[in-house]
Amino acid sequence: MDNVHAVILAAGASSRMGSPKQLLIWQERPLLAHALANAQVVLAERTVVVLGANAEAIKAAVDLSGSKVVLNTSWADGMAGSIRAGIQAVPDTANAVLLMLCDQPLINAAHLQSLLSAWQNAPERIVVSQYAESFGVPAVLPAAYFDQLASLTGDRGAKPLLLRFEDSLVKVPLLEAGLDVDTTSDYQRLHELNEM
Repeated sequence: MDNVHAVILAAGASSRMGSPKQLLIWQERPLLAHALANAQVVLAERTVVVLGANAEAIKAAVDLSGSKVVLNTSWADGMAGSIRAGIQAVPDTANAVLLMLCDQPLINAAHLQSLLSAWQNAPERIVVSQYAESFGVPAVLPAAYFDQLASLTGDRGAKPLLLRFEDSLVKVPLLEAGLDVDTTSDYQRLHELNEM
């Protein structure tokens, strides 16, 4: 696992939310702090955080020490640019990346470990989270796919690449990946789940 690096995408402007979702508080911590803490449990300091919109406010509010912080200056062009920036920040020796979002607060370190364990059993394949009727990130992508990740465009993130290789994906059931906080109603639902 020494050569796997986490790439946490946290560059978006949160336009549907109306305020930086990276800084939304849940269980007394900003969402980005949750994602980073979980990544560091399984991958120690091999974490890259991609910032863009609201970068200064995020740096002021979240302890990013122990991670490599990169700035996606073209964050307005969509998630693909953040993936490119993250991949470029990973060392050439990396065997794989654990691609994560900052807004999936129900994901914990044990979930990330289950993805990494599945990848260790099939290191040439992409491992994705499976939830509801879909699949996606968090996902582990081997180095053989780095060039294709770096050539993505637009705002669909890694999904087009995952769909292209759907027949060979390793899918790990992870219902918790189904909740990402994009809107105020998502955030409200998160708090309702926490109270159950």
